[in-house]
Amino acid sequence: MNAGLLTYPVLQAADILLHRATYVPVGKDQEQHLEIARNYVNRFNQRYGEAVFPEPYAFNFGEELAKVPSLDGAGKMSKSENQMATLYLADDDETIRKKISKAKTDSSTGEPGAPKPDSVANLFQLLKLVSTEEVLQKFESDYQAGTIRYGDMKKELAEGMVTFISPIREKAEAIRNDEPYLRKVMEQGAAKARASAAITLQLAKEAIGLNYF
Repeated sequence: MNAGLLTYPVLQAADILLHRATYVPVGKDQEQHLEIARNYVNRFNQRYGEAVFPEPYAFNFGEELAKVPSLDGAGKMSKSENQMATLYLADDDETIRKKISKAKTDSSTGEPGAPKPDSVANLFQLLKLVSTEEVLQKFESDYQAGTIRYGDMKKELAEGMVTFISPIREKAEAIRNDEPYLRKVMEQGAAKARASAAITLQLAKEAIGLNYF
């Protein structure tokens, strides 16, 4: 068993609790890690009598936590999985087009009105993020009629993703090349983190009874 399976949730909990976070932006696959963090919080608070740590909960802009399936239809988009089935914000335009062109679809157009396979449903989900309602409805209608051309759909999705990702990539590159700005941000962030952590450590020491100087 990889040690990361055991140590990662503990390190994540430490990062969360050190700053007494209440809402944590995570995906669906991190729900169990937050449950572990809540267990640590409840045990500490019950043992030492004061609610030093608030319980952390997943934060999401929608009603459900997001989980983005990979382009090959297996698992999720992840840097540790199939990299050719994952879209990165640092990917150049041609890499994005190449990855999407290889995305898994159905081997046939299927019966009219048939439920979408997971791989196809994922492409529609991604298309919804980067295309107009008119384009989305066009391919939805084609699918329901059993006449969809997946090659055309993937080309539309690829250009939509290029338009969506390229400004983010360019902005990130500009920031990476601005060393004075990066240094300033890191120094300010470190100062804020130290101040936040110091408050938490003091509260925890007082609750435990480590009030030595």
